[in-house]
Amino acid sequence: MRSLFYLGTVLIMSQFLVSQTLNDITYLTQTSLTGSARYTAMAGAFGALGGDLTAISNNPAASSVFLNTEIGGSLNFQERENESKYYGEFTSLNEEAFYFDQLGAVFVFNNTNEENPWSRISAAINVNRVTNFDNQTSLSGINNKSIADYFLYYANGIAFEDIQLYDDETISDIYRYLGDEIGFGAQQAFLGYQSYIIDPLSPNDLEKSYISNVSSNKYRNNLDIINSGFHRKTSFNFSALYQNILHIGVNLNSHKLEFRNNQDFFEYDQDIDSYIYNVNFDNDLISYGDGFSIQFGGILKLKNIRIGATYDSPQWIDIKDETQQKLSAYRFEDDFEIQEIIDPEITNSYSPYRLKIPSKTSLSFAYIFNMSGLISIDYSSQNLSNSYLSQNDTSEYLNSVNTEVSKTLNPINTLKIGGEYRFKDISFRAGYYYQTKNQDTNINEDQAVTLGIGFDFGASNLSLSLIKFEKNKDFVLFAKGLNSPYQIKENLTQITLSYNFKL
Repeated sequence: MRSLFYLGTVLIMSQFLVSQTLNDITYLTQTSLTGSARYTAMAGAFGALGGDLTAISNNPAASSVFLNTEIGGSLNFQERENESKYYGEFTSLNEEAFYFDQLGAVFVFNNTNEENPWSRISAAINVNRVTNFDNQTSLSGINNKSIADYFLYYANGIAFEDIQLYDDETISDIYRYLGDEIGFGAQQAFLGYQSYIIDPLSPNDLEKSYISNVSSNKYRNNLDIINSGFHRKTSFNFSALYQNILHIGVNLNSHKLEFRNNQDFFEYDQDIDSYIYNVNFDNDLISYGDGFSIQFGGILKLKNIRIGATYDSPQWIDIKDETQQKLSAYRFEDDFEIQEIIDPEITNSYSPYRLKIPSKTSLSFAYIFNMSGLISIDYSSQNLSNSYLSQNDTSEYLNSVNTEVSKTLNPINTLKIGGEYRFKDISFRAGYYYQTKNQDTNINEDQAVTLGIGFDFGASNLSLSLIKFEKNKDFVLFAKGLNSPYQIKENLTQITLSYNFKL
């Protein structure tokens, strides 16, 4: 009988989690077009304009553009359609939801001393949902590879004695032991063997090799994916106006991350004579973290021209990952149907790590057409390949992930163009958003066309915006073994309603 050692946490050491840490980076660096209706209607091109609560989170100098103390919030409605393609079969899934995307306040203090060059000081706080992770995908198709290939990938090289269950042991005991002592791969081998999906080539096999008990070459694969969570940014802002031409400001930002991913995989063997014919494999991942960053910004006013610049420091996010797994398989044995359920009821809690997101630089330009309207352009650049993972202890694994990050991720460039035309108390707005790919994959660039309208009531204002996104993405079922590709075409319609009032 083996000795059991419970270490509490295990070092992240699997391809599954390699993929996840890459996803952490891409998720955190997404710049979803969210915030106030005026901001989103003009595609977020506010770096040289200011005067908007969401713009404060974009350029810290934006708060001293306000003439009055102002409070406001935004309600967001999203309609999302995901169409998956898997081996020639298409599956569509629609969902609708409401969110509170933004809430903020700016406090303006005007200097009555005309001899003082600092004519205005502002302090503000703004909470903005940077990224919304809520999303659902479903796919189905016939494949010539089985989930058994997944378990074989991890099992080969694992000693048979390590994944056996002895009389005085439970599923939970051994699953925990393998996670603590050997790693994620041994846990997968254990699940595959205990469910009868795989068997050792020989009980005494020194090569540590395994074979599949799934006999056909034609399988119906189904995968349901449910993502939820958010990346929320809270900006504590201070800004000032110098000589009535230069706005400067600083943000201290608090970041909150919560990401949940549930993958429910089902496989049906098309061969009725197969020993194993039904498999259900459920994987849950939870990532949560907290972090901080700093922003510095300025806006220069030159008659009808506005020039803006912003420096975003690196983001430092402390992240904790947890996973849970459950597996069930149906087999025929002696003309009887048997269901084997392997549910360890164990949460794998991995060692916390720090994710460093690289700095970002933004430049902005705007032209004001007297009181009738404006046009604004923002450009930003961020080199994601410089993202970095670290832990308290030196880790060869994290070094390998950092190498993979530097090879996989690209610099991303973002272009925002927005315009506004005012007719009396009504403003008509439009914009265009473009962001390059963060990886050399078939995922297309982010593009969006935006529209909006605003009503000024003097002491308050009401704004409405509409955004249409379309994006194609490539994925695989599992990182290893059953790495069959599928495609997702995502169509997103986003409507935002904002109301602000002055004090």
